[in-house]
Amino acid sequence: MKTYFLPLGLLLSLAVSLIAPQPGLFFQEMGLIPWCVVIIFFVNGYQTTLKELPSGTPFVYSLLVTAIICLVVSPLLGLMTASALQLSVGLTLGLLVQSAVPSTLSTCIVMTKLAGGRGSWALMLTVIINILGVFSIPFMLDLTASENIDFVIDPLSLLQKLVLLVLCPLILGYLAKQLHWLSPQHPFLTYLPSTMVIIAVWLSLSASAEILYTITITALGKIALAALMVHFGLMLIAICAAKYLPIDAGARVAIVLTASQKTLPVAVSILASFNQNVGDAILFCVLFHFIQLFADAALLSKLKRYYQL
Repeated sequence: MKTYFLPLGLLLSLAVSLIAPQPGLFFQEMGLIPWCVVIIFFVNGYQTTLKELPSGTPFVYSLLVTAIICLVVSPLLGLMTASALQLSVGLTLGLLVQSAVPSTLSTCIVMTKLAGGRGSWALMLTVIINILGVFSIPFMLDLTASENIDFVIDPLSLLQKLVLLVLCPLILGYLAKQLHWLSPQHPFLTYLPSTMVIIAVWLSLSASAEILYTITITALGKIALAALMVHFGLMLIAICAAKYLPIDAGARVAIVLTASQKTLPVAVSILASFNQNVGDAILFCVLFHFIQLFADAALLSKLKRYYQL
């Protein structure tokens, strides 16, 4: 049930926003999306466990390589992909935002374990890269989006919003865990972040329902192709880079998945902060999430065999 909860919820949110956008538009105008994002990262912080963490020079090198691929190389690859496919402004914005965001906190760790990799490495890499991403995203988007499409981004303003919406709740959630209100594995907390993602996507899509009706089959094909090009491009870069690191195969799996997977909640929070109708950009991010999820699920056994785990 947990595996299919988010994908099915996202499909439902898309359908409802197209059929009856008025309720979602009403709640979106009440300013509920930022609160959804705050809850997501508060719970993520509450569920973060920093026991038996990796350390030493090999991990530091691995973190540096993974962060560069995920936060620096990825936005540039997204820009080149958008240019090559000649995407519209809205879809380009979605691709640039999705390319700039850090690794997904939960899926990356689960898939690393399923592929026989080091879950502790995936956990620490994603936590640190998500923190670093708060500071890198505004300036990478300023470099890629503001300079190449007709969409002005104020990096300092976006940085302030990301600190308030992502970093502060993450830290507060981790500190709140010391109060032992609930077990981090409580069913309520297990499903709450995914529920907030679904609600945030529903509200965002509802506010841009008219734009969604104009999406063509050709545009959907370009979205799928762009997502595959960026995701597998990052994965290949990470596989090549990991070969030269003094680490074992399990750690290499963690690097490959952490460097190539992208988080949806941060992307949604960024797009929602622009206070504009960005439905096609939101749609791109949602479809990107689906594509990387199913692509990696199909690749896990092959990745496990490649690294002989």
